Amino acid sequence: MLDAFLAKFYKAVIVVLLVLLLISLGFGGWESSALERSETHREEDIAKAVKPYVDAIDQAQEEKATIMQTWSAKIIEVEQNAIKKIQDANAAARSADLAASGLSKQLSEANKRLSTAPKETIIEYTITNSELLEACTAEYRSMAEKADGHSLDAMRLNESWPID
Repeated sequence: MLDAFLAKFYKAVIVVLLVLLLISLGFGGWESSALERSETHREEDIAKAVKPYVDAIDQAQEEKATIMQTWSAKIIEVEQNAIKKIQDANAAARSADLAASGLSKQLSEANKRLSTAPKETIIEYTITNSELLEACTAEYRSMAEKADGHSLDAMRLNESWPID
């Protein structure tokens, strides 16, 4: 009878062990699929969390490209305007040089005739030269003031420009 009881007991123990083994295998499979689902959810959550930053980076790069294009166009426009102003200044300088050359010739001729000119003509010539010298001095002062103002503006702009 003891043998029969032990045989039934072994059978029960074996059945219980088999049931426990099946349960653990089922639980392990369930746990594995749960982990896979959990990992998938984590990857989705990470993708959702990262998406705004990726979008912001893309938008910033697009804005940067637009700004760089605008700046490039502005720089080209400024350079073209500067070239035109330089050409205009060169033309004005050539014109002024021709005018100065003509005035030099006139002054040379006037100086040659001065020794034979009457006293009233010499007085008138001296007064005219004095007035011309005053006008030149006034123009020089005006030009110097403008140059000083320009110099100060250039220094102020240079010092206030951001350095990267």
